[in-house]
Amino acid sequence: MDKQADIYGLVLAGGKSSRMGRDKASIVFHDLPQKDHVFKLLDTFCAEVFSSIGRNADLEEFKNPIRDQFDFATPLNGILSAFQFKKDIAWLSLPIDMPAIDAEIIKMLIAGRDKSRLATCFFDSTGEKPEPLLTIWEKKAADELRAFVSQGHLSPRHFLSISDVKILPSPGAHKLQNINTPDDRRGYNV
Repeated sequence: MDKQADIYGLVLAGGKSSRMGRDKASIVFHDLPQKDHVFKLLDTFCAEVFSSIGRNADLEEFKNPIRDQFDFATPLNGILSAFQFKKDIAWLSLPIDMPAIDAEIIKMLIAGRDKSRLATCFFDSTGEKPEPLLTIWEKKAADELRAFVSQGHLSPRHFLSISDVKILPSPGAHKLQNINTPDDRRGYNV
C-alpha cells in the first residue's frame, strides 16, 4: 500500500507511564524503542509522521515532536494539539503501548476508511466499544473535538461513541492489547 498523501501519522507518546513505573516510549518490543518502532510503522503509510509528547518531555528524544498544548491529561490533548499544528489533514493516531499493531492492521484501517465520517476506528478488544487511540481522525473532526472538549468532555472513546464514525470489526483482542503495567509486559509475547 502506498503512502497516503492526505494522512499524517501521530505517535501517541504523551502519557506519564505511571502504571508502568518507567517510560513506555523507551520499552523495546521490536528491536527498537516503541516510540521509534511506531514512528517507523506509521512512516510506511503516512505522508509525514509526528510524535505527540507531554509538556515536560525532552524534545530531543522524539522525532518531529508536537508538544501537548492544552491543560488536561488524556490522549485527546495530543490529538487536538496535532490538529492545532495542522488542521487541513487527517491524522492516524497510534499509541506506543499497543505493540501488537502491525502493518496488516494499519492496512485494514486505511482500507476501511470512510472520509465522509469524522473518524474511522476498530471496535476495541472487547468488541463492544470503539478503540480510540488507533484511529484515523478526519480533518473535519477538529472543530467537533474542540466543541466536545469545551463542553467538559475529555475521553476520545466517548467522542467516538456519540459521533458519526465508522467502526470496523476488531482485528482481535490480542492485537489491541495495551501494555500499561509491568505485569502486562511480562505476560505479553510479540
